[in-house]
Amino acid sequence: MQKNRTYLEIKGQVERITYSNEENNYTIAKMKIPGKNELVTIVGNLLSVSPGEILKLSGYWDNHPRYGEQFKVASYESVIPATVKGIEKYLGSGMIKGIGPVMAQRLVSRFGEETLTVIEKNIERLMRSMV
Repeated sequence: MQKNRTYLEIKGQVERITYSNEENNYTIAKMKIPGKNELVTIVGNLLSVSPGEILKLSGYWDNHPRYGEQFKVASYESVIPATVKGIEKYLGSGMIKGIGPVMAQRLVSRFGEETLTVIEKNIERLMRSMV
């Protein structure tokens, strides 16, 4: 017998990956979402998500007998961060090869909220600032 599940959407930032299976992409992660003081556990098939990434998730809350409340992900999409702090965390997470926390801080202090746009669409401006 299947439980009556209420599907909903939540949005938050991945703080850490607890477990990830590369064969089937099953992932357990901790996420910070607005309205919750504690990190929430999300579980599901999440292809190569990284700490710092902002996700919009569709799914339902479930109570695991051993691990407690979890959000079971049915589908998801990555969302580009909009704040300077979010951009810095996103870039510093290691998602982009060659950019770590120190370089992310430098880029964001130089370009602010335009950082991702500069990286994506104005590589010349980025290169000039690195000289």
